[in-house]
Amino acid sequence: MLQQSSRLSLLTATAAISFVLLLIAAGGALADPRTESVYAGGQTYQINTGAAVIFDAAQGVLRHASPIYIIGFPVATGTTGPITLPSGYQPQNNGLPSPIPYHDHVLLVAPGQPGYGAPLRVVQLRYTWAYAYSPSFVPVKSYEELVAGQANGIFEAINTGAANPYEIWTTTVLVRPIVP
Repeated sequence: MLQQSSRLSLLTATAAISFVLLLIAAGGALADPRTESVYAGGQTYQINTGAAVIFDAAQGVLRHASPIYIIGFPVATGTTGPITLPSGYQPQNNGLPSPIPYHDHVLLVAPGQPGYGAPLRVVQLRYTWAYAYSPSFVPVKSYEELVAGQANGIFEAINTGAANPYEIWTTTVLVRPIVP
């Protein structure tokens, strides 16, 4: 019975993802894709932002989505418009609307590489003020750097009491196909 339930959950997740991808393909034929930059393996890539967002995704969808680490930059209340850090760095997403107006993205693997999936589960992190505003700031550009950064204290503890206090695993899934 449990095996049948797992198969049904996988089928439901696959059907939901397939439906969203079909909608994306149809929408992509009508408009030029918008893109955003992401880091993976130390390099910068582009992914499509004209795709879907699934809020409160079902467990089956969450299980089959790869993480997209959204690393926020702390800013003073009332900050608007783009920012430039003392190091000269500007966030990939610089002054966009909430919920995280200043942030970078990090993926486990590069778009188009084995293991990349268009459904991406949002995982939130935030740099510390001290690190982000240091003249020697360097952005995290790979999963390995992200893990090392957690060990070295460059991220704020934003999820106290959790096994990993530096990350918040949301139930939001972004469907972001690669840009051809």
